[in-house]
Amino acid sequence: MKNVKKPVLKNVALPEIVATSLDDALKSATEKVEVLSADAKSMATKVEKQVRTAANRLNVDVNKARRDATRFAEDLTKKVNGTVEVLIANTLHRFNVPTRRELKDLTAKVDHLGRKIDDLRAARRGGPKRTRRAA
Repeated sequence: MKNVKKPVLKNVALPEIVATSLDDALKSATEKVEVLSADAKSMATKVEKQVRTAANRLNVDVNKARRDATRFAEDLTKKVNGTVEVLIANTLHRFNVPTRRELKDLTAKVDHLGRKIDDLRAARRGGPKRTRRAA
């Protein structure tokens, strides 16, 4: 809008003061429009930044809430599993039924004793033969 042409009025006799006043008014209006346009662009930019900042903050809050909920669910699952395992183990002990861990420990002990017996038999025979039982 800087390239505003002066109005040319043909066949009309205007005093120089009126023409100058019109030119000044036109320049003033043009400057105000440019200022308002710049202000509008500036305001739009500020609003856009504020919206993006708010959206990022909201996104961060949602991600934090998701992580917290996941962590809470994992902790709760561990606590529930631990409590259930203890209850099951106590119930099995009441009925004199061994737990999985007790069976694994007992199996390992039996295997160890079996290897010792095999080693003793091999030593009695005088041979270095050793048979290993499958674990």
